[in-house]
This record gives sequence, C-alpha cells and structure tokens, in this order.
Amino acid sequence: MHGLTERQRDILFGVVELYNDTGEAVGSSAVAGQPSIEVSSATVRSVMAELEELGLLAQPHTSAGRLPTAAGMRIYVNHLLDGRVRSGKEEWAEALGGFEEPDVDALVRSAGSLVSRLTSLTSIISSPRVSQIKLRELQLTWLSPRRVLVVVITEDGRVFHRSVRLMEDLNPDDLVRMQNYLSELVVGHSLREVRRRVRAQLAAAETQYRHQIRRALEIGQEALEEAARAELFVEGVSQLLEFAEFSRNIERVRGLLRRLEDRERVLQVLDGICQTKDVQTLIGPEMGSDWGSDLSLIACAYLQDGRQAGLVGVLGPIRMDYARVIPLVEHAARVLSRELEELA
Repeated sequence: MHGLTERQRDILFGVVELYNDTGEAVGSSAVAGQPSIEVSSATVRSVMAELEELGLLAQPHTSAGRLPTAAGMRIYVNHLLDGRVRSGKEEWAEALGGFEEPDVDALVRSAGSLVSRLTSLTSIISSPRVSQIKLRELQLTWLSPRRVLVVVITEDGRVFHRSVRLMEDLNPDDLVRMQNYLSELVVGHSLREVRRRVRAQLAAAETQYRHQIRRALEIGQEALEEAARAELFVEGVSQLLEFAEFSRNIERVRGLLRRLEDRERVLQVLDGICQTKDVQTLIGPEMGSDWGSDLSLIACAYLQDGRQAGLVGVLGPIRMDYARVIPLVEHAARVLSRELEELA
C-alpha cells in the first residue's frame, strides 16, 4: 500500500479520521492518544514527518499539526473499498428499507432526500435514462391544425408530454392514422431501439406514403428527444454550509452552486466514474480542476433489468466519514435497483 509500513499506515489513518471529525490540523499528541496507536507522541511526530515527505500529509503552518492530502485520503479510502474497514451497513438497513412512491421520479427524489438527511451531505441522483426503458404507450392529441400534444408512457410508469408545433396543417383523421403507425412502431421497444426502427422504416417506406410517415416520425422524435434526457435531483445543498471550510468562504459556495446548476456537466462527472456496479469515489483534484480540490464525490450505479439505469451519490468536503457514507451509498443503490424492479 504505497510502500507504507504498518506503523505509517496506522498513523496516517489516525490523522485522517481525526481530521474528518474536526476539520482541524491534527497534532501528534492527539494521534498518540488514539487506542489503536501504541507508540509515543515523539514517535508519532517522527512518522508524521515521514508521511509529509511522501506527500501524504501537509503542514499548513510551522507550528500547526498536519492535514491529510488528497493522496493520503485516497490511500485511506482505497483501504475502505478493499473491504478491510467497513462500517455502518446495518445502520442504514432500516432507514433505507424501501419506499412507497407511485413512479420513478418520485422514488428517486425521495431516495435523494433521505440519503442527504442521513449523511448530512448533498445528494445527487440521476433518474433512469428513457433510452434504456421500454415504452408502454404513445398518445397523440389534436390541439389545433398546427399543434399536437404527444404523451409518452414508459413501462416503469413515467409520463412525458410535449406540445409539438407543426409546419403545416394536420387534420384529426390524419392524426389517428399517425398514432396507430407510431404506436405499432414504438410500443414495447426502448427509445434506442425506436431510433433504429425509425431509420429502417424511413428507408423502406413507399414513395406515396413517405411524406405522412415522415411527419409522424418527426412528431414522435421531437417528443421522445425530451423524454430521453436523464433527470438530475440534487438535495441538501445547504448542508455544505454546515462545514466551516465552506461557511467561511461564501464565494466558494456560490461557485459550487453554479456548477450544480449545470446538470449536464454533473451528469458527465457521474457517468465518467460509474462504469461498473461497484461504488466509486473522486477525491479532491480527481473531481477536475473546475470543481476545486476541496470536494469529494461518492457514487454508485443502480440497475434495471441488470443494466445501469442511474446513479446515486453524495457530494461533500474532502473530509467526510467515508466509512459510514460508502456503505450507505451502496445500500441506497441496491434499494433503488430493487424498487425499480417492483415498479416495472
């Protein structure tokens, strides 16, 4: 583990855990006072100096104690992820035992609120992308000669609707034929499959029907593009102000709020780390230079039909109780996976 001796590792972890609790630089006497540390304060001080030379601890002031660097925190978190130090799983089992929500978006939002409340951190959860979900029903409603209401219902109970403006007049009888055609084309298929079917149908359509078919497909595609976007739910942003490092720097918080408002950018960060079913972490600079070096993100994919549907995560300062939060995020992802199967 980074070439550390057992003593160096124990003292590094002691500094990390004290820093996570207090947010203050940690002195050798505080580390030596921990039950797991069985050496003198002088020995601890010497080892802390070694860890500083390795880039795992930093000393903000000459007379101050030391703080873990992002590299030091990474070693600690990797140790947790290896499964040697895990706690808190049982603590969340009852609170995250299940939800009674009528649809997917309500389920995801409820889970996000609960995760934020249990961790006292900001939760970030993406809803399942419709491109992977099969469509149950498509309805077209005539509003006026040049406006149609499109309603799309997915198999997991989500409802999307969009008013589509047309370039030329459409009569109600044509709309009925279009709905019959689109329903046969899309129902029972995922949006991803529908796009392939659309291309194939356009290529195979006879010339005399091409115009009407194209109009039908354009109406359907415009509505489905809106439905295909993953929703992002961010809960508990005000929790960040409970940490001194943020409450003392309001400009930093404002900048972070602007980042969180860019939902597509946040989704890119989440998608970038969660390519597996296992919980993932980004610590400090690993978040990217535009996010700063004082944040950490813990995220885990939840599944639907055995495939990744969305992501559940928490965002907070680089100092957080990883041993408690990591199991919670994992468990929340498993609960969401189970609830989605029941909603389907």
